[in-house]
Amino acid sequence: MAFSRLEGLRTARFADVPADCHEDLDPGITEIEEWHDWFARDTTADQLRIEDYLERTGVRNLSILHIGVGNSSLASRFSEQAAVIVGTTLSPNEKHAGEQLGLPNYSVHIHNKFSADRPLWGPRRFDVIVDNNPTTFCCCWRHFSAMMESYAQLLKPGGKLVTDRVGLGWVASNPKVSRRWRFSFDDLSVTAEAFGLKASAVDEFTYRLDRPMNPARRLIRRIARPLRKMIGR
Repeated sequence: MAFSRLEGLRTARFADVPADCHEDLDPGITEIEEWHDWFARDTTADQLRIEDYLERTGVRNLSILHIGVGNSSLASRFSEQAAVIVGTTLSPNEKHAGEQLGLPNYSVHIHNKFSADRPLWGPRRFDVIVDNNPTTFCCCWRHFSAMMESYAQLLKPGGKLVTDRVGLGWVASNPKVSRRWRFSFDDLSVTAEAFGLKASAVDEFTYRLDRPMNPARRLIRRIARPLRKMIGR
């Protein structure tokens, strides 16, 4: 993605967002530990809506990347259906709690989504990415772009990222955080397009970003789907 094009988007639509925080070791608002540590708290309403959406659409044999595992409710709910679930967190407590569940297809890793570092865990690409707070703790446009580029690369063709209106529209009450990180659906749609993703609103709360599949692969999948159902019977 050409930097000039992305910077043009920031200038035109997100001028209040810092262009660069000049922090490479630990980008993002990571010093507010109490807002990151969710291992012993109840699942939030927005996270629960995302999980309910995945329940409706089905995750059987899919690979899932969960950004910000919290109390690992997603893994607990879908581990018997999904092929693999990889979780990330900034909290050692959340990592430990997730590992203590003993789910054979679930792993939790310390990773900062705003970092340009490419993760070395799990499959190379995922069918589903879940992030209910993509902009909440964002520090600057450069690191937001790094996150979006990473998500676009980590999604399989035909894969989807799922988020929620509430999480997307909430930012930390910290003077370092620009209020402009409250994204609307239109904000999400415009930025997603810049990274080759297509945004759609499932309902008034649930949003998804799809990585398009090329027409030939889409046709093959359409043909294969009923065949798999027949074999399953």
